[in-house]
Amino acid sequence: MWVARVDEGWVFGDLTPQHVETLSGIPMLLESDDPRVRARLLPETCDDERREAEWRAHAVPELERLFASRGQLVARDLAALRPMPQGDTKLLLIPDGHANAWLAALNAARLALFVLNDLTAEAMEAEFWPKATPRQQKALRTIHLFAEIQSVLLGDMDLESTGPLADFPL
Repeated sequence: MWVARVDEGWVFGDLTPQHVETLSGIPMLLESDDPRVRARLLPETCDDERREAEWRAHAVPELERLFASRGQLVARDLAALRPMPQGDTKLLLIPDGHANAWLAALNAARLALFVLNDLTAEAMEAEFWPKATPRQQKALRTIHLFAEIQSVLLGDMDLESTGPLADFPL
């Protein structure tokens, strides 16, 4: 996988079928009904039971709508994947206007993967890898992939625009 900056946003190229499948799971993670995911994404915020109930009644539905809309936007961007000229890899454009939604969706998906795979803080250390189950190893690879994409969208890589996507050399 490689990344480039274009006038419209960020281009991720040479996405393998595995990358595409992994990214396609983001909306499902955001919509998970698993109690562990819901507790992680919508944690208790108040010590007072009455205030917590009020927060849940008023804020949680809006947060759920935000998660759903972010998932829908990610799904739309993924539906617009373009084939690369060679092989069976794809090209993804994340438009500038979608970056915040992608950042939030990637972060929520990472949190969901963390709890769904019974990971702990220790799991994020290299020493954990040999002790991890195959399922946990897959989750950790996905968490790190999502973190790399977040890093790009946050500007951690110094990428200069190559111009419009239509002029991008493929």
